[in-house]
Amino acid sequence: MVNDEEMLQFIMKNAEMGCRGINDIKHYASSADMSNALRSQNLEYGHIYHNAYNMIRNRGFSSTHIHPVVSAMTRAKARRELKNDDSDEHIAEMMIQGNAMGVRKIAQHIRQYDGSNRTILNLADKLMSTQQANIEEMKSFL
Repeated sequence: MVNDEEMLQFIMKNAEMGCRGINDIKHYASSADMSNALRSQNLEYGHIYHNAYNMIRNRGFSSTHIHPVVSAMTRAKARRELKNDDSDEHIAEMMIQGNAMGVRKIAQHIRQYDGSNRTILNLADKLMSTQQANIEEMKSFL
């Protein structure tokens, strides 16, 4: 079972990964539409991240972030993927894959959540709905 602290940590890390992933690829966007979509998604992830971080701090939990090695590996993978194809279509495919993974993982955490804190559950739901909306938005670039 996932408790309040674990859920908030997961939400924060998931949103942090979204921000980092977008920051790693946003300069490859070739159209203004893609740039705007990535900027908007990054802002939404940032809001979720800060909400989770503040909830962690307010509850006296210590926050943990994505391990630097994981971050470096993700950045290297993005560069490798975009080296051969940096089209907006390929960026959209990568974003869809990342968001789909995020949806799967947050759905698992929600199912395993043992807390009844509605605020935490609402933030988890917000993260999942954001990722689902991101997938739909990216489909327009395929």
